[in-house]
Amino acid sequence: MKQWFRLPNSANRSLYYTTRILFLFVIIAFIVNQLLTMFIFVSCLVILLLHSYYLKVAGNQLHVVSIKEKNFLIIDDEDRWKIILINKGMPIFRASLKITFEASVIPSGIPYKINNGLVEATVPISIWKDQEKEIFIPVTAHKRGKSQIRELIVRIPHLFGSGHIDLMYQNQMHTHIFVYPERISVYIPDLDFKNKQGLQDVKTSLFNDTMNPIGIRNYIAGDPFQHIHWKASAKMQSLQSKEFSRVASRGWMIIMNISEHYSVNARLEEMIAQTAFMIDYALKKEIPFSLAVNIRTSGKTPYYYLNEGQGQKHRQAALELLTILSFSSLSFPTVQMLSHLKNEDLPTVIIYSGSKNMGIQHQLMNLSITGRSIYEVENIHGKGVLRQWKQKKMAL
Repeated sequence: MKQWFRLPNSANRSLYYTTRILFLFVIIAFIVNQLLTMFIFVSCLVILLLHSYYLKVAGNQLHVVSIKEKNFLIIDDEDRWKIILINKGMPIFRASLKITFEASVIPSGIPYKINNGLVEATVPISIWKDQEKEIFIPVTAHKRGKSQIRELIVRIPHLFGSGHIDLMYQNQMHTHIFVYPERISVYIPDLDFKNKQGLQDVKTSLFNDTMNPIGIRNYIAGDPFQHIHWKASAKMQSLQSKEFSRVASRGWMIIMNISEHYSVNARLEEMIAQTAFMIDYALKKEIPFSLAVNIRTSGKTPYYYLNEGQGQKHRQAALELLTILSFSSLSFPTVQMLSHLKNEDLPTVIIYSGSKNMGIQHQLMNLSITGRSIYEVENIHGKGVLRQWKQKKMAL
């Protein structure tokens, strides 16, 4: 498949007709025996034919090297787009490369314009036959979002300065730049973790991690037979039992409702920034978390659901989603999402962010009945606070 599509150009069509007319004049000059005039017409015809040939073959063997790359920035960070061109055909001189991408990042040090949320920037290029050229376009993170190169157009002018040909790249570029959301702090008190089997160390837990013995102690009546440490018992000349670490579920389930009535919540950016803060907090405190957002997705789960996990990679997966949320995101009914989540193996702490109506309050009550502690993000005097959720009477 060809990488480039040659865009039609009215100037090139005019060149086609001009060539035919000059050829006719050459014939007429030859017939009337006007040799000097014929020589002038022939010279012009040769120039135009060379012109036409160059525009026809220039760029035919120009190739773009596909680069698969994801870069992650915070606002005001600097990065660059990297484009690798290989020219196996006719040399290209005084050409220009126009690149179009989302305005989450903006070019640094080169002119650009923004149309409908897309940045257009143009840089000059020249490339010889059999040359590989790397083109760098410096950018600065401007706002939260995902940016990808949407369009590449190479404009090749004629050597004599008249006419040009535009080549549009037909394949998809696989370089992405994610600009992470800003953070808005949320006051997070000591949360009420109910005793539930899990994998996190909790000294007050009722559950033991039988796969992780941490020592021995004197046997106590009622200790299971399989917990007796026979080698230690023989050495100590008294029965010894294995001691295990206490474990429980300390995970969070963060639920974001981006909808409000029939549109996206006007506080979307604030909600995203607060959720990003809580994700960072969970990473710092080594708290596993899962994330559910009521935006439609294809697949088994009709809304976005990130299974419970922890660590840098898990944080990155969550922040990638927060990065691409927008006011154009297609929402999924929040009540249906909460009803579906009720059947999942949820942790004991659920954090809800977003607007609430009677149906949502009813579903949150159903979740609390199952023994979960429900918290909600509230704004008090302009600051985010995590508070225990309480059902409120809603106006009909």
